[in-house]
Amino acid sequence: MKKKLLYIDDDFLALDSIKKLMRDLYEIDIAETSEKALELAKKNRYDAILMDIGLGLGTNGIELTNEIRNLDNYYNNVPFIALTAFASRRDKNYFLTHGLDYYISKPFFKEDLVELLGRVFQGDNDSLTSGFAF
Repeated sequence: MKKKLLYIDDDFLALDSIKKLMRDLYEIDIAETSEKALELAKKNRYDAILMDIGLGLGTNGIELTNEIRNLDNYYNNVPFIALTAFASRRDKNYFLTHGLDYYISKPFFKEDLVELLGRVFQGDNDSLTSGFAF
């Protein structure tokens, strides 16, 4: 059975690209707004959440991560992965200390995301530490 992902991004092209890239490996739902993401997170149980940080007007990815984690205890143990164009070391450290578990900066190669998700789901903590990034 495929792992189930939720990808949240306000960029339709990014949503479409990730959905196409990952559909053979994972079951993936997409949300273009924080409202849609919260609705989906309430209705479903996801194995990981891919979160853009800059979500346009309103809630940002850090705030949304914390809102989803507060829905119920289930999401306390779900990995949240920042997929973002914010690419500085300072940005990365900020995201990882404010609710996100992993980080990968845009643009990235499909193989980078596949490798990260594979390690997250295998629980390969010897070679993967919180904050794994490309």
